[in-house]
Amino acid sequence: MQQLSNRHLNTITTVFVLIAFMLGCNEFMVVGNLTLIAHTYHESLPHIAGLISLFAWTYALMTPVVTLYTNRFNKYRLLLVLMLIFLSGTLISSFAPNYPCFLFSRVVTASVAGILESLIQAIVYQLAPNQKKRSAMTALVYTGFSIATVLGLPLGTLIADLWNWQAAFIMVAGVTAISTVLAAILVPRKLAIPASGIRDQLTLLRDKNIWLGIGFVTCAAATLYGYYTYIRPLIRQTLGFSTTMLSVILMLLGGIDVISSLLSGRLGAKNGMRRLHGVYLAILFLLALFSTAMRTPATGILVLSLLGLLIPLFSSPIQLYFLNIASSKYPAGVMLASSLSPVFYNIGIATSSLTAATTLRHFGLANLGWNSFAYALITLLLLALINRRTAQAGQI
Repeated sequence: MQQLSNRHLNTITTVFVLIAFMLGCNEFMVVGNLTLIAHTYHESLPHIAGLISLFAWTYALMTPVVTLYTNRFNKYRLLLVLMLIFLSGTLISSFAPNYPCFLFSRVVTASVAGILESLIQAIVYQLAPNQKKRSAMTALVYTGFSIATVLGLPLGTLIADLWNWQAAFIMVAGVTAISTVLAAILVPRKLAIPASGIRDQLTLLRDKNIWLGIGFVTCAAATLYGYYTYIRPLIRQTLGFSTTMLSVILMLLGGIDVISSLLSGRLGAKNGMRRLHGVYLAILFLLALFSTAMRTPATGILVLSLLGLLIPLFSSPIQLYFLNIASSKYPAGVMLASSLSPVFYNIGIATSSLTAATTLRHFGLANLGWNSFAYALITLLLLALINRRTAQAGQI
């Protein structure tokens, strides 16, 4: 495959960042609009809240399966087919006449969202001419998804407040259509990602370092969603802010996440895993103060903002950790490696959403911080193990 110019690479990366952002928005816009969706379909809020777990588990279960069975296909054609399926699912979400139809649309989009994210990251990883460029491009694409994990919620809420919640999905559908056209034009038809059998790909999962990374990303995501699943009632009910201020605060948190994601990208390009120790000590300190901070609006917003800055920093370093292991030891498993972080991120979301519901039921909104604290502590222990093994192998 002919080496692409730096300008061409940067343009493809920009399109892929847009795709990653669109994928994240589709998933997380639902969080901010659960009440509105429940009202539209005349369902109870606890019933509708199951949409989050449904999407996360479908994403987590389908992504590795689809990855394993589609690895032999032409990656350019696979990218376009998956984009069209995702577009169809998003359009169904926009115009679903009843709740079962809406559920079906969420299953469709969740089934292809994970493979799409892993595919675009594998493509930029392979297109990059050297390790420095590879790290920067991969981190940047992952940043698009990371930004959407928080910005998707306030963006969806804002659009719903201005029009309706369906308009948020129409926006995602429009971005998807534009991204599909741009990808069809810009992405090379013949990509250098090797096709391989299922057995060759699964060799990756024999590596203990991969499983440490899987545990890390699961608990790191659970740390965020251990309280963020209920961010809207936290701001409205616990801190007492108005509906108008809710949108403003969610946009503020989204802006903070943009900064965090950009910093994460820089960390990822500079062996960021070993730089996260201090970050997680700070996170544990803030989560220990969570219930106390929620007693007043000012301290509550301060702690939520600091957590929103620190927790997402893990995203790019762990993605590059997976890809670097696969590239050096298991080249047939690069596609599978690129899917691990988004898959287990969603498992972390689903797991912490369940434990958050239990915490909420027994201890109330203000104590959700202890739910996240438990996950953050496990994350720190796994991080220490990862960096110890990496140092012993002479890889840092």
